Amino acid sequence: MKRNIIYLLPLFFLFAVSSCMEDPEVWNSKVVDMSGDWYVQYNHESYGVDPFGVGFAELLTYNTASDDGTEMWLTDIVSGSATFWEYKVKVPVITGALTFGSNEALVNAVDGYEIGVKIMNGKIIEDAVTLPSGYVADSIYFEVWFEDLEGATGIADDKLLVGGYRRTGFIEDEPH
Repeated sequence: MKRNIIYLLPLFFLFAVSSCMEDPEVWNSKVVDMSGDWYVQYNHESYGVDPFGVGFAELLTYNTASDDGTEMWLTDIVSGSATFWEYKVKVPVITGALTFGSNEALVNAVDGYEIGVKIMNGKIIEDAVTLPSGYVADSIYFEVWFEDLEGATGIADDKLLVGGYRRTGFIEDEPH
């Protein structure tokens, strides 16, 4: 009798595990086409290309908890640290047009650094950039104003021009 139980136990375990497994429900957020990991460069109308000497910085765009398709998070905080200015804002979006931004100052969601941030004239252009790997990636562009940018550039109501491409994960596409 013990022998029969020993043989039946693995069968019971296999049946129990397989009956509990269900296909997960797969869904995309409402801002999936605008979400991503980006390499961007911060340029300036007067001081030119990369005036702060940062090179390409990483930027993230992703859905908010409400996932209502009217806003997304935009931040330069990646893996716990800032790649440029240390900002995180909820930006209004128009998903059908792949545009984002507002002329209204948004409050930076970084604790201890609650400055005003404006993200203006944002646009994602699909399949716009051919990268060294041969992969064709989406492009991102927006203008950003920081409440404390004047202290760095000496120009009132100054803004930076931000442009770049969606990260592919291929080593040859990583900025140098």
